[in-house]
Amino acid sequence: MSWSVSAVPLPDGDRPVDVWVDAAGFLADEPLADAERLPGRYVVPGLVDAHAHPAVAGGAAGPVALGGPEALSLLAEWAASGVCLVRDAGSPGGSALHLDLSPGMPRLRAAGRFLAPAGQYFPALLPEEVPEQRLTEPALGELARSGSWVKVIADFPQVVDGMPAGSAEPTYSVDAVRAMVTAVHAAGGRIAAHVTTDLVPQLVQAGVDSIEHGTGMDESALRMMARTQVAWTPTLCAVLGRPGSTPEAARQRADYQDRVRELLPLAHRLGVPILAGTDTAGPIAREVAMLAEHGLGPTAALEAATTTGYRFLGESFDRVGQPATLVTYQDDPREDLAILSAPVAIIIDGVRIR
Repeated sequence: MSWSVSAVPLPDGDRPVDVWVDAAGFLADEPLADAERLPGRYVVPGLVDAHAHPAVAGGAAGPVALGGPEALSLLAEWAASGVCLVRDAGSPGGSALHLDLSPGMPRLRAAGRFLAPAGQYFPALLPEEVPEQRLTEPALGELARSGSWVKVIADFPQVVDGMPAGSAEPTYSVDAVRAMVTAVHAAGGRIAAHVTTDLVPQLVQAGVDSIEHGTGMDESALRMMARTQVAWTPTLCAVLGRPGSTPEAARQRADYQDRVRELLPLAHRLGVPILAGTDTAGPIAREVAMLAEHGLGPTAALEAATTTGYRFLGESFDRVGQPATLVTYQDDPREDLAILSAPVAIIIDGVRIR
């Protein structure tokens, strides 16, 4: 079966265009007489969750690892919500690399296992620690398995009784990270860095490709990121969407809310690629709304979860002759971002799932 839709292309279109999908599921460049009309007046090239963990879930005592069937079920739920591309930002032992994705599931770009030393990451997610003197070797090993991304935990609190305690501290020296980055780049890979302290400038100088969370960054760090096109995934659902456990945590969250309302618009003006990522605290529609609530305009927030995500992750989405991926909405999400939770048609790589 072939399909067609006449809809305003988002994030920044202003008039309808015609899109055709042929019977093989590929984007076509000419009208198809027998095409079934898809519902919807607005269309995006699929939503992108650029920092997610389908093999991890939150638990009462901290994050826990999910088995393959549970992870696949979670990915299917995300697909049904319009998420068509996921960057897995680490999984216990690299388990996400072994998921057997069926047609109609989101594209998955997985970073493999978390790279962190003993005592500075969640034990349930770190079946094998990585000491500093061996950082480059396992990074290249993960790249060989994933083919694209490596995830390094660049700072983290000391872990006591299985949970982080106190302030985050660097996990590896900048020299060790730089050596690892150089080797990964030479092998054709890219590095995502978990960082919540003021290490961002050093990591950018070391050559990492994306800053995950970045709660300790400032204006000078953003200007460095703009010059080298290092992306920022703020993960606001995870950082700000959870209640503080102590008065001090609540105060820190309020301080960061004030700061991020200045940093996000500045990042956008400077041209820093801003990515939408839910961590383990989704859904993606809520993350987009939080980006808008904290300083991005609706169009810019939508870009973070669509075109910017595709382009930064090196994924095509609008080329004639490629498997079609699109999500339609009856109303304009730019007028009300909650509309992102109500897609009316979804096609992922040529497979219609709604």
